[in-house]
Amino acid sequence: MNILFISTNSPEISVGGIERYIFNLLNYCPSRTNHNFIFLLPKSQKPEEETKQNITIYRKNFLLFKPKRIFGKKILTQKQIDKNSDQLFDFLDRLGQKTHIDFCIVQAGDGLPPRTCLSLHLACLNHKIPLILRVHSYPTKKVPRLLINCLPWAKILTVSKSLAGDLFAKKTDISKLKNNYLGVDKKIFNARLSKKWLKRQLKLSDDKKIIFHASRITDGKKSILKEKGIITLLEAFSKLYVHYPDLYLLFATATPPKHFKDEFQTSLQKLRDYAQLYNVADRVLVKSFSLDKIAKAYAGADVFVLASENETFGQVYLEAMACGTPVIGTNVGGVSEIIKNDDNGFLIPPNNSSILNQKIEELLLNQDLRKKFIKNGLKTINRRFSAKKQLGSLISYLETKAGGAS
Repeated sequence: MNILFISTNSPEISVGGIERYIFNLLNYCPSRTNHNFIFLLPKSQKPEEETKQNITIYRKNFLLFKPKRIFGKKILTQKQIDKNSDQLFDFLDRLGQKTHIDFCIVQAGDGLPPRTCLSLHLACLNHKIPLILRVHSYPTKKVPRLLINCLPWAKILTVSKSLAGDLFAKKTDISKLKNNYLGVDKKIFNARLSKKWLKRQLKLSDDKKIIFHASRITDGKKSILKEKGIITLLEAFSKLYVHYPDLYLLFATATPPKHFKDEFQTSLQKLRDYAQLYNVADRVLVKSFSLDKIAKAYAGADVFVLASENETFGQVYLEAMACGTPVIGTNVGGVSEIIKNDDNGFLIPPNNSSILNQKIEELLLNQDLRKKFIKNGLKTINRRFSAKKQLGSLISYLETKAGGAS
């Protein structure tokens, strides 16, 4: 089979859930030597075209949707959307003429522009390529919902059962829905990693303890500190601050694309302002980690916390578990599909700093509970959420639909 993956998010440009998924795919695909994989990604500093083993990567400017500042606001102009969409169609048309494509899988985060979706469909229909949509987040606006429900997708892949249920409730054809979890690469994220690397990077002594949080702090246009539970976590930390002088709170902020740098800096300053507000700024650290370093950061932390108000799935919980770090999450969205309360982590209500404070303290003090969560977290990864298992399941499904087995 020849499988084409298209994404406007690239691990070569920014760090986030879709970027991690593409990163895992790029690492996994060489193991499936009986298939060829083509990746169409946004332009980066790497070569425009690159082939390694059974993977060909194209990096194109037309997948960079950069908003322009007009009257003080950043707006994605229709002119740019039309231009990018036409170039996308032309590229796919040429590719379809020279290469037989069995499946095209496009990644959708907050939704592609309607014009771009139409260009994708026209190009794929012209060459009789089944077009599959990979949905990574809840569609909250009307237009993205209509694009999911009304266009002739061959299949709609979701990252959690919660997301599949949400789409079904929003009138998506159930026969088109298929859940396929994200996975974690155990070669990169594992419990064998050094527990000392992180504290050395932060210039902290070995006796210090670290609460670790990793997430985006902006959705591009606006700050999402509250949505990601960062304010709740700061409030919880302020209650631990006086009693545990060796305790630090580390925020790993996902790197955004360059055209959202200003919004990122504004949100970052707001985070620091909240740390000042809660009088904990001297023990709150903020740092960005590249994908090849984030695993070491998880491994060196004592507790991982993501207390979101909502979460489609929660790739970061898997990464922390795989690195042998106990986790605390909120009982929202797809998080309960990963965390089983009091078995491999804590599930707590969102926006409740008192309960979060109690659960962090319990994990810091109760060594038996820590060992239990770590042990069961590793089992969870091995049994259900390795990238090899989940990506293998996806490729096997495509093989079945193509009528051939490897």
